Amino acid sequence: MSHIHYYAQPALRDPLIIAAFQGWNDAAEATTNAVQFLVDRWSPAKIAEIDSEDFFIFTETRPHVKFSDEDKRSIVWPSNEFFAYNTPDLERDIILFLGTEPQLKWQTFSQSFLKVCKYFRASDVILFGSMLSDVPHSLSVPITGTSYDPEALRRLEEMNLPASGYEGPTGILSVLLEDCNRAQIPTTMFWAAAPHYLATTPNVMISSALLTTLNTYLSLELDLQEIQAQALRFSARIDAMVARDPEASEYVRQLEEQMDEIENEIEIEVELEDEEDEEDEEASVLEDYASLPLPGADVLIQDIEAMLRMEREHLPYYSEDDEKDTE
Repeated sequence: MSHIHYYAQPALRDPLIIAAFQGWNDAAEATTNAVQFLVDRWSPAKIAEIDSEDFFIFTETRPHVKFSDEDKRSIVWPSNEFFAYNTPDLERDIILFLGTEPQLKWQTFSQSFLKVCKYFRASDVILFGSMLSDVPHSLSVPITGTSYDPEALRRLEEMNLPASGYEGPTGILSVLLEDCNRAQIPTTMFWAAAPHYLATTPNVMISSALLTTLNTYLSLELDLQEIQAQALRFSARIDAMVARDPEASEYVRQLEEQMDEIENEIEIEVELEDEEDEEDEEASVLEDYASLPLPGADVLIQDIEAMLRMEREHLPYYSEDDEKDTE
């Protein structure tokens, strides 16, 4: 039984697949927003879909009821869709994948994903992931790159993108990376660290950083000015919110100091490795970012969430400290 529905068979030039999944791999909705940005810009044609029936527990990932502009009621199921875009300004075409991490039969799902890659003769696959970590919004987004392909590894090294040394529970991205490697499809997985205190907010800074990294990695020359401008505006909003709260400002300052300490430690370790026959691979930067303890940030997270919520609703924001000052 095939789990794949094909809707079109466009003639694609050396197609590249860029994939993102909702769920465990999508902290701050950064990866799906990155791919959705390209979908919204290009309006690509839907060419294939992996059926959701065998891969989800629908009492946990429930379908949604929606109404169209004509008030027609429909049910929207968890989806895993491929869209193709013929890029007139580039030498290759792009297939965008937007999906939801499956709950069941990961190996079967991965084989279905591979079948679509082979059907359209994809020459590269890019997988986007994001994780929450103790990193500040005020510094450059930490990104790691992982691949089994020698040429990809050389390019990642040229860009000074460290490999991930993470060990532990994993998501569907790692399964796809392994299976694509076995199928001899060059595949690279990029993971970005997202500030944990912006966990519930779609973080366009992370989305922009992932797309900018991809642009450099494959020399795609995509026009990313729009999302980069959105990222700058978002960063400025968070800066202003944090500046209004002394506790938040102090917390972000501590995160910045922690980042400096980690980067200094990594530089020292790399120098020692060069002197000692490079016995070990460089440790994952993202793993190190989460390794040092910081004071609890629950109040900070609540305050920033409240500020963002009030801003969306165009309401004035008052913190608990403001209330104390008025007593």
